[in-house]
Amino acid sequence: MKRKTERVLWLSITLTLVAALTLVVLAPSVSAQSSGLTTENYLRLFETAYYLILRNYVDEVPPEQLFHGAMTGLFESLDDPYSLYLNEEELQSLTDTTSGQFGGVGLYISKDIYEEGNAFGRRPYVKVVSPIEGTPAYRAGIHAGDYIYQINGETAKDMTTDEVSNLLRGPAGTDVTVTILRGDNITFDVVITRAIIEIPTVKWDYIDRDTGYLRIIQFTPYTTDRVEEALKDFRRKGVDNIIVDVRSNPGGLLNSVVDISDFFFNNGTIVSTRSRIPGENEVFKAKSGTLVDDDTEIYVLVDNGSASASEILTGALKDRGRATVVGQTTYGKGSVQQMLMLGNSAIKLTMARYYTPSGVNIDKTGIEPDVEVEEKELNEQDIEDYRVLLEENLVGRFIDGNDKPGTGEIDRFISSLREEGIQLEDNFLKIMIRNEINRRMDDPPVYDLEYDKSLQKAMELIGD
Repeated sequence: MKRKTERVLWLSITLTLVAALTLVVLAPSVSAQSSGLTTENYLRLFETAYYLILRNYVDEVPPEQLFHGAMTGLFESLDDPYSLYLNEEELQSLTDTTSGQFGGVGLYISKDIYEEGNAFGRRPYVKVVSPIEGTPAYRAGIHAGDYIYQINGETAKDMTTDEVSNLLRGPAGTDVTVTILRGDNITFDVVITRAIIEIPTVKWDYIDRDTGYLRIIQFTPYTTDRVEEALKDFRRKGVDNIIVDVRSNPGGLLNSVVDISDFFFNNGTIVSTRSRIPGENEVFKAKSGTLVDDDTEIYVLVDNGSASASEILTGALKDRGRATVVGQTTYGKGSVQQMLMLGNSAIKLTMARYYTPSGVNIDKTGIEPDVEVEEKELNEQDIEDYRVLLEENLVGRFIDGNDKPGTGEIDRFISSLREEGIQLEDNFLKIMIRNEINRRMDDPPVYDLEYDKSLQKAMELIGD
């Protein structure tokens, strides 16, 4: 009965607060399907349970403990990883992130809903959506799709994203040991020195005189101005083609992506949101005028780390025939959250789902590219070789001895790996070497035309 009473208590207190804050309108005539009790009946039951525990439980319980437990339990019952109760510390953490600077290792993380024996390919670990470029986690070689397996030797199984985030954060200059699970069974330790994380937003460059390359890393309050600066520069230089790269972009602010999408369109729908609350239904449209000429060809690069706001931009450009999408199917986050303050804490609640201009919601399905670029699948021997490379840090040790190896040195290193039984393809090994070199740079190249297959495909399409 204790567990049942706790669930009742959690829902009671939260609904009382929600009613007081007028977040939703509760009609007395609406009754629960299971028992016929009205919403007001439930509120009275929950209030009774709250005071019963507060005044009669064998040990004295602080009211804030009951409140925090009730709120946490309520949001867990939604089975929605994006709806959360945030205590004061967690709220500060999120505020630091969205403001553009925070302390930690530099990872965007999420967690799928997981049930023992009914996982459907999911895992009971927090997943890396993407590392933030240039941060300690990025330089340590953590990739989108990795799982946080252990932290400082403590298993991360069944941890929430908040619990993992709290363990990864800490004073700048301190170390944390993270065990990564990659693929089906590759695990390895990475020692990361925490730092103040400044969130980058945009990078751009010219691949040739006719092609501008624009990488949008995240949609923050600063992204719109940076994208506008890049597009204006492209326009001044008279480029014929623009490649927009949103790979490993976890999303960000809705108003940011709407404003950026507006640069590409002269009127028309960008995205719409739909909710059971009429006030949350909205259609976002482009204003008159554009920064990108209609005859400029646009190519969007995506992968399974392209999520949320990056999918809104991709969906608008694809649905309205304004761009060719190249790469892999995107992450599939098609819901919209709002922050609602509760004193020093807050709730982040899914209030609506967004729909692309053609009326499609891509939640849990993602956006399929127009031109797919398949990633090489590793066989069992490849996986074993890859494990050896990671566990023994062979590539890292090679770069430790020479941070700017020439072609001959790389070829000799690969030959030495062959002698040790490593049979991974030369191109795969060279990409690992290039990535390791770039991770150690304060200002790595904006793009990699030599090894980036999706970028190569886009340039091939431009040349057709």
